[in-house]
Amino acid sequence: MSLNDLKPRHMKLISLYSTRYAVRGGTGLVFIMLVLLCGLMTAHLIITPVEQARQVNDDLGMGEDYSDKDIVEDLTDVARPVVAWILTAEKTSDESEEEDEEAAREWTSFLLDEKPALLSAVLLIMMFLAPFLVAMGTFNQFSGDVQSRGIRYQLLRAERTNIFFGRFLGAALFTILVMALLITIISLYIGLKLQIYEFGALIGWSLHGFLALSMVCIPYVALCAWISSAIDSPFGSLTLSKITIGAVPLFALIGRNTWEPVAYVNYLLPWGIQNHLLHPSSLHLLGSLAACLGYTAFFLLLGHRHFSKRDL
Repeated sequence: MSLNDLKPRHMKLISLYSTRYAVRGGTGLVFIMLVLLCGLMTAHLIITPVEQARQVNDDLGMGEDYSDKDIVEDLTDVARPVVAWILTAEKTSDESEEEDEEAAREWTSFLLDEKPALLSAVLLIMMFLAPFLVAMGTFNQFSGDVQSRGIRYQLLRAERTNIFFGRFLGAALFTILVMALLITIISLYIGLKLQIYEFGALIGWSLHGFLALSMVCIPYVALCAWISSAIDSPFGSLTLSKITIGAVPLFALIGRNTWEPVAYVNYLLPWGIQNHLLHPSSLHLLGSLAACLGYTAFFLLLGHRHFSKRDL
């Protein structure tokens, strides 16, 4: 089967059915619950110190002298070194250490000073958690139906190419909708509960964060499509997806202590570039977007090649 067999109408029907099935199926519901649970717990951990400090100020009658913005500024000063470390974790060389430190300070200042800091903190954590969460929702794009031979009935009416890309689009659409729901809930909570950021700034940064999270997720959906098309067992697909996604940054983190170039292993997956989707430079942002699309295309081509040749 070749890419010439692509039929937009068939892909649309298959993708919409896959999205609806994911919502009705147990895997989709578990994925929604996990994403919301992780996202809301992260937001709770970030926002709780602000609420506690506000309560202490009210009890002591210091509200006018120590405002909510002052509280957030103090908390961001405490978090600043941690954020700078996260943003430079993929650095592979110390040949320009001063330049790297200056770039990290500017990047950190952009996230914590120029943008809503609390939302930035939530986004950074979710950017790390998103790949693992995506695997929980998209590991069974093909494995279950291949194992039960149920996919043979679709082959009577649609080409393999349309089935493969249609199901990928359905899984990607479902993932993006869940991320949109999460960002909407968190943004509304920060905006309505704390009321320390301008509405326009919060909405603008929320849209940027949604775009960043979506673009981080799509390559991992494609990776899971490739793995799912190669393994008949849904459990095996889930296990291999988790191991692959987690082993890359773990190996890079441990190996760089012995030999720094090992850190380049991060670039086997989008781990090495995904934080740049929150970079203040438009060049970094566009480059990261292009890289995510490149990873997606690469994994899809490998998955399609395997799916087209295997016995179903």
